[in-house]
Amino acid sequence: MGNLIGYLGPPGTFTEEAARRYGNSRTFLLRPYPTIDGVFAAVAKKEIDQGVVPVENSLEGSVNLTLDLLSGNTDVKIKGELLCRIKHFLLARPGQNPVKIKEVYSHPQALAQCRFYLDKLFPEASRISMSSTAEAAALVAQSEGKAVIASRRAARLYGLKILQANIQDEPFNITRFFLLALEDAPRTGDDKTSLLIGLHDKPGSLFSALGIFAGYNLNLTKIESRPVRGELGKYIFFLDIEGHREDKKVAHALKEMEEKALFLKVLGSYPHADTRI
Repeated sequence: MGNLIGYLGPPGTFTEEAARRYGNSRTFLLRPYPTIDGVFAAVAKKEIDQGVVPVENSLEGSVNLTLDLLSGNTDVKIKGELLCRIKHFLLARPGQNPVKIKEVYSHPQALAQCRFYLDKLFPEASRISMSSTAEAAALVAQSEGKAVIASRRAARLYGLKILQANIQDEPFNITRFFLLALEDAPRTGDDKTSLLIGLHDKPGSLFSALGIFAGYNLNLTKIESRPVRGELGKYIFFLDIEGHREDKKVAHALKEMEEKALFLKVLGSYPHADTRI
């Protein structure tokens, strides 16, 4: 097994937290990358053995860039999924007067997950999006009149003071991460499979496709559409089904789907995430 995991950095992001949880029980080293694209590219070029990227949040939905990269990358597979409970903290430089905060920085998803809190307590403050919560924390550590929404670990790493804890609008705030590799995971008996399908543009095509899974008594746990780039009104579909691609029922369903769909791409089969979070 490889021993180098890449993640969306810099250190202090929630993606690093997910990678640390995964790697703690194994002999892994972590390497940060500034973008999700960079993690995908590093896996594809074998710079790292595995990569961790966010894919979905229980409040704000899917991370569209991750889905787009999965659809366009021919080499990278989903090898696992990780679930992380997200607790957001409002951080600022020590001595910063909260009344004088004029700008709040963070990743767009974090800002969205704390929208009502910001509306109530900082209605006049500008909300500025950055590529990661940790990058935002590093910037705020150098500036007066600014705050950041980030993790408790980011406060320790960048010398920031916690102004308020658990500021997310909903207490049940879970982010799902994908573990990426050049191969997916072997069958465990408690698996799921992620798919990408394109369908013919005709009435009933989606209904017919979903009926295949019903016919094999396979549980469909997620379906999401994404527009085809440059083609208005055309969509591809991301699906998660229960079971491993090597299971007999799943294999038969995929073969039948391949015959009916415009195209079918198996993004990976992997064990269910540990839900004890």
